Amino acid sequence: MDRRMLMVAMALPLLLVTDASRSHPWSQQEVTDQKPRALANETTLIRGLISHISLDADSGANPTYFAHHGAETSPDGYYGFIATFDLYGFALKHGQGTAGAVWIAGSGAGPLSGAKTIIIGWNVLPAEYGDSRTHFFTIWTDDGFTKTGCFNTKCPGFQPEKGAHVAPGDAFEHVSTPNGGKQNLNLKVVKDGGASGDWLVYLGLNRDPELIGRFPRSLFTGVFADKAVAIRFGGMVSAPVSDPAPMGSGYLPAAGGAAASISNIQLIDRNGRASPVTQDLPKLESKPDAYAVSPIENGKFFYGGPKGAK
Repeated sequence: MDRRMLMVAMALPLLLVTDASRSHPWSQQEVTDQKPRALANETTLIRGLISHISLDADSGANPTYFAHHGAETSPDGYYGFIATFDLYGFALKHGQGTAGAVWIAGSGAGPLSGAKTIIIGWNVLPAEYGDSRTHFFTIWTDDGFTKTGCFNTKCPGFQPEKGAHVAPGDAFEHVSTPNGGKQNLNLKVVKDGGASGDWLVYLGLNRDPELIGRFPRSLFTGVFADKAVAIRFGGMVSAPVSDPAPMGSGYLPAAGGAAASISNIQLIDRNGRASPVTQDLPKLESKPDAYAVSPIENGKFFYGGPKGAK
């Protein structure tokens, strides 16, 4: 899959804010009832966004699958998050891609040009990097990639902090082992409550996160200049149907400790206070027999696939 198509596809989960997502508390029945409409919207959005930025949109795109939990019910919005990811690595081919990420959105349902988002996490994407290593990555757009936004630092956007120990696009030397040792990527993104109003990005590998850069407030318009309306945590893959790519560690959540996890999940309010997620959040699984998420318990859930898939 062309890396531009993958970049666009990765932004799509935060466009899937359905009517039911505005009610609280959520019941499992409400979540289930929304799946067919959300997945239909996803297909439409993929085609529409790709047509805006891809020169070879008619050549056909590889399927893209998501499995994630989302917070999108706070009437006051969201001002950041804290989360810890296991890092994993795979020998992928050109055309395959996988990522573990957080999607921060400043828009809900609406026209493609209204999509406002920041995406941050780890990925393996040979078409972008020319290798099959695990990289730290960021993506942003203020208009569904119509005129703004890019991958990592390919355009003015993300501003690295002077002396930062890591930058978007950098590769990680070590990764986790299923049922073995873990490499923990600790992430924090928070809206600066001071004069700048920037989205500040903190990262630490097996240590507390440190400030590594920011997305300036001036990049964004509308609500997203001040807050997010939704934050989602999970994974995404893209690959030919005949050659599926792994998500997370490559294992479904039912595999227990072999599956990848996202833990220490916290949401940040307008006063900069971080609150642990203590209850389950709505989920979206576009191919649940192959890629899935477990319920959130004590701020942690497992995700991934397709090993052990039906």
